[in-house]
Amino acid sequence: MISRIITLSKSVFLRFFLLGLALAFTQEPFNLPYCTFLVLPLVPFLVIRSLKTSKQYSLSGFAFGLGYFGLTFIWIINPFLVDPQKNIWLAPFAYTLFVSLLSLFWALAFYISGYFMMDEQQNRKKVLCLSILFATAELFRCYLFSGFPWAILSYAWLDTPVSVFVTFLGPYIFNSIIIITGFNLFYSSLPIETFKVIFLITALLGLQNKYSESYFGEISEQLTIRLVQPNIKQKDKWKKENESNHIEILIDLSNKSPKPDLVIWPETSVYWLPEENPEKLKFIAEKVKSPLIFGALRFNRDTKKLFNAVFLINSEGNIKSIYDKTFLVPFGEYLPLGGLLKFFNIFNNSYRLIDGFSSGTGLEIIKNSGLPNFLPLICYEALFSNEILGKVKEAKWMLNITNDAWFGNAGGPKQHLNIARMRALENNIPLIRVSNNGISAKISQNGMIEKFIPLNKKDFLDVQLGLQVKRESTYYANIGKNVLAYFHLMLLLLLLLYYSISNNRKKGDQSG
Repeated sequence: MISRIITLSKSVFLRFFLLGLALAFTQEPFNLPYCTFLVLPLVPFLVIRSLKTSKQYSLSGFAFGLGYFGLTFIWIINPFLVDPQKNIWLAPFAYTLFVSLLSLFWALAFYISGYFMMDEQQNRKKVLCLSILFATAELFRCYLFSGFPWAILSYAWLDTPVSVFVTFLGPYIFNSIIIITGFNLFYSSLPIETFKVIFLITALLGLQNKYSESYFGEISEQLTIRLVQPNIKQKDKWKKENESNHIEILIDLSNKSPKPDLVIWPETSVYWLPEENPEKLKFIAEKVKSPLIFGALRFNRDTKKLFNAVFLINSEGNIKSIYDKTFLVPFGEYLPLGGLLKFFNIFNNSYRLIDGFSSGTGLEIIKNSGLPNFLPLICYEALFSNEILGKVKEAKWMLNITNDAWFGNAGGPKQHLNIARMRALENNIPLIRVSNNGISAKISQNGMIEKFIPLNKKDFLDVQLGLQVKRESTYYANIGKNVLAYFHLMLLLLLLLYYSISNNRKKGDQSG
């Protein structure tokens, strides 16, 4: 009997794992968004048929997450392959831990659903409860412990007409609607019918607005920008003997004719400290002959803090603006709980590992620099939609510089590009993206890629950035970040109301 139960559990676990793998095909590099509605409706079908205990619910949710996150984030292994002799042994541990932690959000959603709904006889209720809890778990994944809003399902729909929905209520609510609609596709109820209607109306609005020039407003000025993609291998990037050669590559790609209004290099493209090497800045400026934006490290000798920064210099080599990265990559740029580890002298005073980079004071618009106001985002910072909302209103365009050479050739760089595209769409603002190894691109206000340099290609690209006389904010940008909390609170209240009315009716029928 016990062996039969174990066998059944393994079989159920495998089915949910395979469903997670199938759902991962919605994301890059596969980019099959319609797999969403082939996979999600099967989840409640299996839940209703196969799950009987709280343990089965939680294990199934965990397996579902392992399949999805395991395939979607397979590129997490790549950073450990840059120096395999030193780091390869860490790869399986880091990958397993990372995927497992993300999967716990889905396991918890399944567990809570099973705890409350295990004895429920109406399948419609079960599915509605599971879908709302699952959507809420994905919301928590985007916010808790600084949040990791990467590979949510709404990103998969960027190249479809319904993507315009994010301009109304943002990517997270759009994600919730996709989940709730998908789970309830075969278990229809009144709230879900409403979601289906919203989905259809949004698609029609998308067809009207997404490709309409009138949506973007009148263009006031054109800015010619040169995107420089040096394609420097990560294993060679920080070697001292390669510094001069790498700078030569960047300069050679930058000083082609005709002269642009602005040249942009990627994240950490300069290895020395710019503030302490003005003669090197003047040398670069003489060669480039245009204002230049580049990524570099910055060290404050008073506070002893190290920053990942963006520098803007004019054609004479003078520093006009500096922005310090605010949102740092956990375990990549800083160690969580580093202060506590230092207090207990863990890692034997290896404070470089513990301290890492310091955070800047917050996202900020670069103004009065001789360029139209813009919002710089360094790599990982493009993930945080709600933080960007509060700053982008004063900007004419956004800039995302990054070094995706860490991610390898798998889905990581393409997934990262889609995140940047979503930021442009939801704020109705053009975005320039410059990456060390690609994909560098000009992204229009509607999130479409107008021009790009392919992955792993050394090249430059000149783009014309048209700036609006008056940029219209999207509805999402106007209502702000609080709408997200209100939306999910409304869903939970509606769910409670739905169950309350249903239970009262059931009691009335029994008493009658």
